[in-house]
Amino acid sequence: MARKSERSTQGRQTSRAEERAPARKRDPAALRRELAIIAKGVDPADPRALAPVRTRIVRAILLWEFGAELREHRDWQPMLETVVQTLEANEQHRAAFARLIRDLQR
Repeated sequence: MARKSERSTQGRQTSRAEERAPARKRDPAALRRELAIIAKGVDPADPRALAPVRTRIVRAILLWEFGAELREHRDWQPMLETVVQTLEANEQHRAAFARLIRDLQR
């Protein structure tokens, strides 16, 4: 019982990994700069040009959000491919991605 209360933070259970892991500082401006570099020179109206960029953008966002150690997870590549395929399969997602590329190019 004491262990449970020790591991509870504001009513939320924390994992042992969370307890050991140092807090990572994520800089949204740095992510935006990285994404802008990836988007530079890409024609947002060309679906063939967007396909490889979509993978690079999704990879950059996932690594920014969850850390580089995510690449060490055994399911990293299948997860990345699934996210990209899901985004490519939906017209609304494709249109939103093209808007994102245009916004990053400003």
